[in-house]
Amino acid sequence: MLMIGSLNAYTKNLKMQAQFQLKQQRGELNSHKPLEEWLGEAQSKEEAAGGGGDKQLRSIHQKLEAGGSLTAEERRYLQVKDPEAYAKLEASEREQRAFEQKLKRCKTQEEAQRLRMTYLNSSLVKVKAVEHNSNIPQQKKLEIMMEEKQRCDRLEKSMQEFVRRGDYEKLPTQTEETKAEQDAREAGREREACPSLEEDLEWEEEAQELVRDAAKAETPEERKVKRARANRARTAREPLPAAYRSAVSLEAKSALPIWHIQA
Repeated sequence: MLMIGSLNAYTKNLKMQAQFQLKQQRGELNSHKPLEEWLGEAQSKEEAAGGGGDKQLRSIHQKLEAGGSLTAEERRYLQVKDPEAYAKLEASEREQRAFEQKLKRCKTQEEAQRLRMTYLNSSLVKVKAVEHNSNIPQQKKLEIMMEEKQRCDRLEKSMQEFVRRGDYEKLPTQTEETKAEQDAREAGREREACPSLEEDLEWEEEAQELVRDAAKAETPEERKVKRARANRARTAREPLPAAYRSAVSLEAKSALPIWHIQA
């Protein structure tokens, strides 16, 4: 909101300067009429001199200056009567739509705020440059500043709508986004280091099936050799698959006398 406040301050200051100059030109330094009234009177005189002028066109311009939206009929009238103003209107609408699309692509709340500030800052830079340019007439300066203020008002309207819909609140903060990325990387490393539970179960089932198949085809001598190997592996603390150890343990118990198992 700071940039909007600065832009409003620049515009207000320029209005006061323009108002003072108009008072000097007309010799009415003690008048308290606002600038809009001074400009309205000047435009009315121009319309009277030109045979009445175009009141409908003036009404359309005033509507745009107030931030209003034109009807389809008013847009067609503006396009015919003031092609330059119509081109500016279309350009501003395209910019506003582009701004809204960029807001939707923002990944964090901070990114949305940076986008907003970038757009507003361009208007503030332009206003500052115009304010200190002595080659630009005061009325033209005021016109440019009012255009930039209207531009910022449109962008702020889009930003407020973005917030009102809840889209801004749905965005994570930069801190939340960073933590989510770190958690995702950590989870990836854990998956690489340790097989998943599902993979463990599949591997154990396959191992048990292999042990069962092997047991069916084994001779008593082969089982003795297996038990001997298991005993040596146990002594040497060699790791064996859980399924393999279970099968061997069961076979070993079945081969022992009953009194030995009970002991």
